[in-house]
Amino acid sequence: MRYTGAVRNALLALVALAALLAFACGDDADSNADGAGGVYLALGDSIAQGEGASASERTDYVALVEGALKQRYGVALTTVSLAVDGHTTQDLIDQQLQPAVDAIQAGDVRVVTVTIGGNDLYVLANEPACPADPQSPDCPFNDILAGAAQRLDTILRTLHEAGPATIAIELYPNLFSGTGNPFEGPATFAFGLLNDVIEQTAAQYDVLVADPRDDFEGRATELTAPNFHPNDDGYALIAAAFLRALGLQ
Repeated sequence: MRYTGAVRNALLALVALAALLAFACGDDADSNADGAGGVYLALGDSIAQGEGASASERTDYVALVEGALKQRYGVALTTVSLAVDGHTTQDLIDQQLQPAVDAIQAGDVRVVTVTIGGNDLYVLANEPACPADPQSPDCPFNDILAGAAQRLDTILRTLHEAGPATIAIELYPNLFSGTGNPFEGPATFAFGLLNDVIEQTAAQYDVLVADPRDDFEGRATELTAPNFHPNDDGYALIAAAFLRALGLQ
């Protein structure tokens, strides 16, 4: 079961309390070494939240990754999603990062998945010069990308330093690839550079990288919903990319 909203915050508090009680009682610090239970923590934007899936509780990538993790850690594994539609890197820092750190420091988080950064670029759609040519001197693309890079560094460094949890971050596929949409070319350029930043930052902090880009190449028409988010088939491919990164597929 996936928990969101107020329920997830209460659950994170319980996770922290349980860890403190275990420490006070002298339990082994790695009480889940036998593979039973733990927490799967999902952070990010609308893709992490499952926008476009027919039933996000069952068919988005978080649900599919959860199913694989339960095979590894048992059905007692709990999934906590902090992802919010529309969130940027700054939103994640402001609203998701501290609860995530608290959960990791409680000592029971097995895996953290992250999809973030795409909405930092989507703001460029409102800049007149950007949709046609992100490389135009009149498009503030470089400034936007530099800011996203700094915030991605903050996010991954903070998660890495919070404690022993396996962290994996997604590279963005081009959700316009093969559609003929006017955004297809600009998205190839813009998300290509964003993905470079994600890969470089992940490497600094031992963060695994989930890469579904090749699976979407030229196939966005069949793999996306009408709102240009992944559909169930698209989410299955993103989940597979995460599972490959995690060594579970």
